[in-house]
Amino acid sequence: MPKAGKPRTVTLHGVQVVVLSPEQYDGLEANRRQLGGLRTQVSRMKQELHRGRGLLSEAEQVLARLPADLLEGLDGGTAPGRGVPELLGDIRAALPTATAPVAGSGPPQE
Repeated sequence: MPKAGKPRTVTLHGVQVVVLSPEQYDGLEANRRQLGGLRTQVSRMKQELHRGRGLLSEAEQVLARLPADLLEGLDGGTAPGRGVPELLGDIRAALPTATAPVAGSGPPQE
């Protein structure tokens, strides 16, 4: 039996190929289907994040056009000493950046 992690290979018509048992092949197919489903989820999450960022930018633009005294009146809905600018900054900081790595997305560990 080959060592774990090292695939069994044979040469077929002069080409080296990997040999899988039916169980290994079934497992590979199941993993491929799971990966396809995860790709769909990631794509949807990216779209939702993009939309959330757009809505936040739109809200910031609307609030930037409001008079300062009106914004101070809105601070009553937040914690003491925490106004609308701080709230918007915290929302923006909570959104992942396009370059932030996703947990577990790095190269496989050996």
